[in-house]
Amino acid sequence: MLIETLILGAAFSLLRKGKLSRLSQLVLREFWLVPLALLIQSGVYWAAVRGAEIGLSWFSPVLDTVSYFLLLIFAVRNILLPGMHWLTLGILLNTLVIATNGGVMPVDPLFLPETSRHALLGGQGTHGLMTVATHLSFLADRFYLDILGLRKQVFSIGDLLIDIGSFLLVFRTMTNKLDKTNHRIIGMNLNN
Repeated sequence: MLIETLILGAAFSLLRKGKLSRLSQLVLREFWLVPLALLIQSGVYWAAVRGAEIGLSWFSPVLDTVSYFLLLIFAVRNILLPGMHWLTLGILLNTLVIATNGGVMPVDPLFLPETSRHALLGGQGTHGLMTVATHLSFLADRFYLDILGLRKQVFSIGDLLIDIGSFLLVFRTMTNKLDKTNHRIIGMNLNN
């Protein structure tokens, strides 16, 4: 849903006379942590799908959890940017549920086809099937969205907060002037 949210944020901003060029003024501290975290998550998922072991059995879940901590560090370092409070809270909630469930994001089986349920029962990289033993299940991927023309989405409260924060970051950056020296949008209260 994140890509769709970013596109929607940009489109809505353009309708409100925002400028795409203002996104280039956005200074994201420690941005290198984002591709590193995504690379780790992709590697863990790729290894799980192919049945390859990455070291000891506990190593993949630890790597996945570490990747979320990297994203959390990135978000905290950029907390003064618009929308980053929401985004940081979303990453924190996802990190908590993943860390307490052995390095996987539990997925509610209610909306999954049978083949997906079987694949997730043993854990598939970064996701696992929600069971009665799932910790913090209210923070898991348990909400479902099916919008015509888009992929069906299962998402968590954390994912929703990440999308809200991402939308606000794009919208407020495109529709307001950014003061690059201190990460502030000129004329705007950043506490929202």
